[in-house]
Amino acid sequence: MLRALWDFCKKYDRARRIAKYRRAIPPYLQKDFEVELNYKLWTTKGARFAASHRTETLQRLSSQCVGYLSAYLIIVGLVNVYGLKFWMITLTDNQVNFSSVSLSVLILLFSQLESSESFVLKSDRYHNCALDIAELYNELRYNKTYENTNPQKGKILHDIGDKYDKILKRYENHRPIDYKKFQMTKPDYFRLSLVTRVVIRTEYYWKVHFKYHLFMFGPLVAFLLLNLKKMVYGVNDQIEH
Repeated sequence: MLRALWDFCKKYDRARRIAKYRRAIPPYLQKDFEVELNYKLWTTKGARFAASHRTETLQRLSSQCVGYLSAYLIIVGLVNVYGLKFWMITLTDNQVNFSSVSLSVLILLFSQLESSESFVLKSDRYHNCALDIAELYNELRYNKTYENTNPQKGKILHDIGDKYDKILKRYENHRPIDYKKFQMTKPDYFRLSLVTRVVIRTEYYWKVHFKYHLFMFGPLVAFLLLNLKKMVYGVNDQIEH
């Protein structure tokens, strides 16, 4: 009796471990090569299109950021010319000169770093890569639909797989956030929960938009907060007196 119970427990534990292992393997790897290749082409194509959109967005934000910083530089430089007072803040000549030089150096450094990224070139290459993979994907879908009984099907799949590998070697790989962004277009298929979607959106904003928004709107927000602080302290001083 004990022996039979022990054997049953061992078999149950083994079956549970096998089931856990199978769940850990992506579903497309549990099927034949055609399904696996179809999934790879589909997801890589989508991720590369997402990467192209991301780098295009980075280029646009980079140009806007340089424009905002240049505008701040011009505005600060006009303080000495017209003897302006920034609301509750009065700047001395030395402060204005220091701010102008600091912004000039910051803009120069920022422009150099952003230019070295070559966002336009990367966006174009990601887009071309996605188009090349899309051609293979369409070829695979056509073969699956209309040539399912073709005796040369194995060779056709092998050729498509080779072409796919050559395309991957020609182009730079996309980032993990690009694949996540692609998953956001098919949340039901990838079984993305609400929390997961929020996390992906937050991560995307942090990696793509945050730095530029900080440079574009950070000085303005800091200026308003500093004025608000002076207003509050000024009211408190009047009350005390």
